[in-house]
Amino acid sequence: MVGSLITTKGKNIMLYRAWTENGDLSATEYLAPTQFKISVNETDPLISETDLTYSVPISDGVLNDDGDNTLTGSNGGTNSTDNTTTYKEGAGVTDNTSQNLITNATSATKTWTIADLSSLGTIIDSVKFCGLWFYIKDATTLAYFKTTGTVLQIKLGSDASNYYSIAFTAALLSTGWNWLTSTVIISAWTETGTVSGNIDTFILEVTTNNATDSWASADVIYDMLRTWAITDLLKDYSTGYPTFDYINNKVTTRGYLTTLEANGFLIDGYGDFNEDTTKLMAGKDAIDSESKSLTDEFAFIAVNKIK
Repeated sequence: MVGSLITTKGKNIMLYRAWTENGDLSATEYLAPTQFKISVNETDPLISETDLTYSVPISDGVLNDDGDNTLTGSNGGTNSTDNTTTYKEGAGVTDNTSQNLITNATSATKTWTIADLSSLGTIIDSVKFCGLWFYIKDATTLAYFKTTGTVLQIKLGSDASNYYSIAFTAALLSTGWNWLTSTVIISAWTETGTVSGNIDTFILEVTTNNATDSWASADVIYDMLRTWAITDLLKDYSTGYPTFDYINNKVTTRGYLTTLEANGFLIDGYGDFNEDTTKLMAGKDAIDSESKSLTDEFAFIAVNKIK
């Protein structure tokens, strides 16, 4: 355990539930926590926080591209190739293929595209959240990436000129697997042109320091474009929880992940949530990182005590 606390909203819930007459209790506000979320790249908990830093989907959501499809290269990018050695699991599928992002020496802007997710995957729903996996082999490879400004963009649109995009700087990338996501829905990303009709175009764009910067096959890899709704981030406590110890003034909650849930993530955060219309985070835990695979079951047991 790295850090654990009850948030201000959690204290508000306890005060309201403890000091309000039963007949006056709201059925929609300041409800007791009944659900949990998990996260990656978590920060130390602060009492003022209202959500986890980067919540990850527990349920599968929608797998829009599983990493089997070739991405068409342009500018400094060349058509991708299959990688069956280094890949990510998850999203409820058995998948052992990712895509090597192949480069050439013609441009510092290196672009890879799937032009029609309607036939090669699943079209994008702009009111959902989105994420994908991006692998960088080592520090030598990372050094090719532009060090200032935007180094990587994800673009999702109706075509290559009309799209929503999200940008990442070099500070947000590291060696190994990077989970690239946003805390807002796709339609809240930056819009270029006017996105209309099916969102079936997916573009990955990397900017290197020089046009001549190029890496070997399998040094940079893409896998698993996914979208999900808020409901995919949350799961109910295990049956029978919370439990109460009235002698020692303790309450215990238990969140449980099956072998089918949240696979592929290095989990280091946990939060308790209620079911208000705008859900409130009652408590937050930053925990030692644990990698979740399809052979793992995780149980998160949180104990809160009134002294």
